[in-house]
Amino acid sequence: MDEKENGLSTFLNHPPRFTPASNNQPIIAPIYQTAKFVMHDTAPYGEQFLYTRVSNPTLTELEMTLAKMQGVDEGIVFGSGMAAITHTILGLVKTGDHILYFREIYRPTRVFFSQTCSRFGIESTMSPMGDFDQLEKNVRPGKSKILYFESPSNPNLMVAEIKKLRDFADKHKLLLVMDNTLAGPHQHKATGVDLFIHSLTKFANGHGDVVAGAVLGRTELIKKIKPMAITLGATLDPHAAFLIQRGLRTYLLRYEKQTQNAQALATYLRSEKKVKKVYYPDSELARSQMKDLGAIVSVELDPAFGMTAQKFSHKVKLIQIAASLGSTETLINPTEIFFADDLSKKDREEMGLNQYSLRISVGLEDIEDIIRDFQNTLI
Repeated sequence: MDEKENGLSTFLNHPPRFTPASNNQPIIAPIYQTAKFVMHDTAPYGEQFLYTRVSNPTLTELEMTLAKMQGVDEGIVFGSGMAAITHTILGLVKTGDHILYFREIYRPTRVFFSQTCSRFGIESTMSPMGDFDQLEKNVRPGKSKILYFESPSNPNLMVAEIKKLRDFADKHKLLLVMDNTLAGPHQHKATGVDLFIHSLTKFANGHGDVVAGAVLGRTELIKKIKPMAITLGATLDPHAAFLIQRGLRTYLLRYEKQTQNAQALATYLRSEKKVKKVYYPDSELARSQMKDLGAIVSVELDPAFGMTAQKFSHKVKLIQIAASLGSTETLINPTEIFFADDLSKKDREEMGLNQYSLRISVGLEDIEDIIRDFQNTLI
């Protein structure tokens, strides 16, 4: 553009652009904070970046990173973890289809299956995790399309037998879809899962300042979900994608340290007489499937202690009561209040969700300080 031929307003809306030489690129990739891209005539439009709801270089880089971490072909990032779940399901099933899922999954996911999907003629049936007899009874030949599970489960960290689930899915021609948020995208590779779903809000970003989600898996399945993602439009903002990509640089360091802290906290809590039960996935099954056992510890206080989970959550000093998990600070919340209002009394009892149950997301603080906060409250 010739600046001498155009006015200042025109110039300001078509400012100069500077692109570094190919041998002088920035170490950190730039954020493509744009809604749209200029098209050219040297390639089909479908092979170009057109509109950020469809694709964006910053989002693509994050999708490539996550797919590599998880050991799969590719992925799609979304504006939230729930968006990843809902778009995945709606991209794979239709009216008349049926979904099998376990009771021990994230509460909003249960609500989506039981209340939202039914409005569109998509049926679902819940089974207790590990009850394969009940799962078998719930299969609807020709209609059941997906088996959905979470491992470790939120909030009480049950671990699924993934090989057994894979065999079951193969027997009934089901897609095996896993919420892998608590384990993280570096775990459960090559386990036979068809699609992995993550809330990137949690450990992937790790700093509590971004809400995002992803689905990762085989190309042919991602291609089925992508049109739904484009149409419904729960697009992740490029700046949020940049922050997650930045967070992933320290992901393994954070996860390892938080896991160490969680193991130490679980060991301490098991020695506390005022703690009735400690949930932490340090079983032989968990160790056979996971390299790192995770940074979540759940507990049930002894009712004789005389303090409910809600009261305890407000009494600790260093640890904060808040939703979500996986960030650098230790968080606590009462699980019955946060995760159980859609369940029957029987289900709550069987899952260990009551007025004395707590979930702790262990952070990066000095473990001595985390334990001291519990000690000072359990008096």
